[in-house]
Amino acid sequence: MDARIDHVVKEVSRGRVFALLPDETQQQIQALSQDDLQEGARRVMTRPMPGDVSQAGRLLLNPCLAVQWISMFEELRLPAPLKLFEACAGGSDPVILAAEIYTAGRAEYTTINLNRKLAGELRGRLGKLRLRARIIEDHVEQAHNHIPRGSMDVACFHHAINDILQTAVSEPRGLDTRDIDWWTEERQMIEWLGDDYASGRLDDYARPALLNAVRRAIEMVRPGGYILFDHWTWDAHRQMSWFPWELFCSLIPLAREWIQEAGLPLVERPLKGRNPRWWACFRVLGS
Repeated sequence: MDARIDHVVKEVSRGRVFALLPDETQQQIQALSQDDLQEGARRVMTRPMPGDVSQAGRLLLNPCLAVQWISMFEELRLPAPLKLFEACAGGSDPVILAAEIYTAGRAEYTTINLNRKLAGELRGRLGKLRLRARIIEDHVEQAHNHIPRGSMDVACFHHAINDILQTAVSEPRGLDTRDIDWWTEERQMIEWLGDDYASGRLDDYARPALLNAVRRAIEMVRPGGYILFDHWTWDAHRQMSWFPWELFCSLIPLAREWIQEAGLPLVERPLKGRNPRWWACFRVLGS
């Protein structure tokens, strides 16, 4: 474990990931002690993540997650150049950073990102990247209207299951998830998702939305390509009465169960050293 942490710290404090970070973020990371870097990387590698949930506490989050995604691309020996789709990236950049580094800038990256403000945040993170990036503002279920069938090597759902489910249960309740300030409204969205979970109503909106998103991913990924999932949550949420803790610690197993029950043309591939509660990899079968 210490060797892995050392590798992560090297990448985020002076390596390939560090070189792509905004100047302000680089300065903040350079101000950290070696002990702070080690502890921060160790927190990000732990599930659930201990520690502070504030923005300051998240300084190393995305850079460390990018290192984990790079290692997964390497394990799967994905092609480079790489055509990669990410569902619901929001303003989060671990996957696009990993694609840039893994392919030395030769990736074609596409994301469908419904929320306009978060899409704008992601555009603001592209300045140091060489890859070709396309950000589409639409529902992930509409991917077939934008992306040709079989044109992608991989589809990534990085911390996206909860976003898909939250959107699915919020829009029928009248929330316009396209134009809201996501972070201001997210607690209400999570509470609604928790309500549907507690009342056994995930099949009403949540399950169909996720399965439709996965079906779209299957359509756009070539046979033999991969669909990848990860999820994490903060341990500090455990004691919050409004937070559906059990559900958020079970989103990957729940998605796996739904995918299997739906009989989708996917076969799961184990990932080395990754807890299947928080990670999943599926290979797309041929027709």
